[in-house]
Amino acid sequence: MSTGLTSAYIGAYLCAFLYGAYIAVAYHCSAVMYHRYKARRLHMYLLGVHITLFILITWRSITTMARTLNGVIHLAPSGTIDLHPKWSTWSLVENVPWALTTIVADAFLVYRTYIVWSQRYLVIIIPLILYAADVGAMIYVFVLLANSNTTVAQSNNVATVFAAVTLSANIVCTALISFRIWTVQRNLAGTRQGSDPLSGIVALIVESAAIYTVVLIPQIVTLIIRIPIYYAFFDIQAPVIGIVFSMIIIRVSRGEAYGDTNEITDDIAWHRSTTENTASNVEIRLQTTTSTHSHDVEAQHGESKASTETNPESPACKA
Repeated sequence: MSTGLTSAYIGAYLCAFLYGAYIAVAYHCSAVMYHRYKARRLHMYLLGVHITLFILITWRSITTMARTLNGVIHLAPSGTIDLHPKWSTWSLVENVPWALTTIVADAFLVYRTYIVWSQRYLVIIIPLILYAADVGAMIYVFVLLANSNTTVAQSNNVATVFAAVTLSANIVCTALISFRIWTVQRNLAGTRQGSDPLSGIVALIVESAAIYTVVLIPQIVTLIIRIPIYYAFFDIQAPVIGIVFSMIIIRVSRGEAYGDTNEITDDIAWHRSTTENTASNVEIRLQTTTSTHSHDVEAQHGESKASTETNPESPACKA
């Protein structure tokens, strides 16, 4: 068995293992979001990201395992695992969710950078430029995958570009989020009594998606120097994204993430509840106004009566 096929087989095995871990984290994430839904404090953008990532990661993981098992069962004439060419239908079905998962994760990371930096547009200019380049590279990947004349060298080159742009965007966003969290922790260090420094480190690692960025580094390195182990890194990328970003969603949903306040979160608009609360508030305001007006009238009448009794020269006494 060649090194590339061995790497693909190992990658499928690791993908299955990490997908199982992702399912456990995703279940916990869903439970947290369900409690937020019952409390009518659910963030819609978090729900959308969670569902989208779950669909894409499940799609990617199942097709990766199915493609490998199919290759094991149906061996090539040479006796090796037949994974089909990169421009085959199998490859397209497997790699489309991989690219889309990467794009969704990068978009979420750019948005988190925007939130952590108190919605400052200037901070995310470079991440947005890199994200646009990432989307363009993804489209080019799809074009090459759909072309049967695409060579292995061409597919590797465009995959290298896509991975490099993705890594650049993640490094910038991770650095910005980490610096922001570290600055906030340093400023609050003198005001917190008995704060746990370990929890601050965990928050920095989780919220900055540092683990995902660390996984991307060996992926791009092995891809550039053409070591076939990069197949394994590509296969584990989707479930790693699921685990890392589900942990971020859990922290944001619990209100433990930096930069999230009631003013900047996208909660569900509960129309009926809002209407009832508005009506109740109007009624309370009307009752308060009426009661206040009545008290004012009574007070004015009492003052007028008192002044009349104490002032014998008033018109009422003269009459």
